[in-house]
Amino acid sequence: MAIGSLVTAIGSLLSVFFVAIGLYVTNEANRQSSEANREQQLLTAQGQITDRFTKAVEQLGQPGPEKIDVRLGAVYALERIMRDSRVDQPAVIDILAAFIRVHSPAPNRATRPSASRLPVDIQAAVTVLGRRDTTRDGGDLHTPHLWRVRPDLTNTNLTLADLTSANLPLANLVGAYLPMASLYEADLTSANLTAANLTSADLTLANLESADLTSANLAGANLTHANLGGADLIGANLAGANLTHANLGGADLTNAILTCAHTDDRTQLPTGMARPAQCG
Repeated sequence: MAIGSLVTAIGSLLSVFFVAIGLYVTNEANRQSSEANREQQLLTAQGQITDRFTKAVEQLGQPGPEKIDVRLGAVYALERIMRDSRVDQPAVIDILAAFIRVHSPAPNRATRPSASRLPVDIQAAVTVLGRRDTTRDGGDLHTPHLWRVRPDLTNTNLTLADLTSANLPLANLVGAYLPMASLYEADLTSANLTAANLTSADLTLANLESADLTSANLAGANLTHANLGGADLIGANLAGANLTHANLGGADLTNAILTCAHTDDRTQLPTGMARPAQCG
């Protein structure tokens, strides 16, 4: 009787053991199948993004005024790719910046610049660059020597551009032409604006902390409440600029022109600097 009970118990244990093994094997097979499916889905998604990317770049290169709608679609398609694929954002930034540099170069000094607004496809490309998620750019804003995507808009014509609230920290805007542009609340932290033309631009509430504005032309610009703390303004032209409530603490204004620049009692000037003489 005892032996029979023992045999029955052992049989039950063996049954449970084999069932457990069967469940483990089944679960492992299901797991491997799920992983394979996920990998296949990832490859499919990457292939779709590659196809979308290639098509958008081809459309962006379509020349002529009759193709402006095609180029607009390409710009917004590239923006969608930036949102869908973090790893593709640097390439999209480079492509859009190159598109702007090629199709909207800064006027040379011998050419009388136009005061007309940007073509809609150029404005769209600028807008997309300015509203991207900069946390996907890589690196660290506070340690700029580390790798980080920097939109290259050197020597571009951005006359009357709408860059309201644009996110352009560390952007390269050397020699950029930005007269009468709207840079209201724009983030240009540590941007390079050497020799940029910002005459009569609206920089109200803009963040230009630690920006390089060496030899930049800011004549008549509106810098009300702008943050220029620690900015390099060596040789900059601030004649007639509105510096009401602006922060210039720690800025380098060596040889800067401040003729008729408007300040008030809340304008924070570098330590030891006399308030500019007011005009009219």
